[in-house]
Amino acid sequence: MAIRVLIVDTKNERSQALEQALAEAGFDVVSTVDEQDDLYVTMEELQPDAVIVDAALPSRDTLEHLGQLGRRYPKPMIMLAEEETPDLTQQATRAGVSAYVVDSISPALVRSMLNVSISSFESFRALKGELSRTQETLSQRRAIDRAKAMIMEMHGLGEDAAYQYMRKTAMNRRMTIHELAQELLSVTGNKGK
Repeated sequence: MAIRVLIVDTKNERSQALEQALAEAGFDVVSTVDEQDDLYVTMEELQPDAVIVDAALPSRDTLEHLGQLGRRYPKPMIMLAEEETPDLTQQATRAGVSAYVVDSISPALVRSMLNVSISSFESFRALKGELSRTQETLSQRRAIDRAKAMIMEMHGLGEDAAYQYMRKTAMNRRMTIHELAQELLSVTGNKGK
């Protein structure tokens, strides 16, 4: 199945060349829209796999808008521009642009940049997911450790005995150790993460 690409364009003559290059490279251009169109509705309706923004010199507003769009509909975004400055490149990266390209549009270049951008985007998304899971696990571990310390203090138990007590209680109540820890911490008013 071909990768579905949405083109957001400010210059109609360049978008026609871009559409042709994408088609020759084997991509499916689902639509070409103006940056003034409602991109949220377009993203919701068309659900493209990637977005190419063709702007001669992207404005701060355009980049801000792309950042908001990327947070709501995370997709690989490629910016095609006629000019490049270090400041503009940094702003585009902060807005979620995967690739910032200042060059002519050949099918080989388009295929390469889309494939690299999609791969990079997916790797970044996987890393963010892994980071989120790791942070959640760490948060749970901290809650368990705080609850265990409370039990050690309240019952005069050692660390292993307190953990075994929590484990047995959680099993008997058909809950996870983390759920038990959260319950203990909320009952005592010690809810901090």
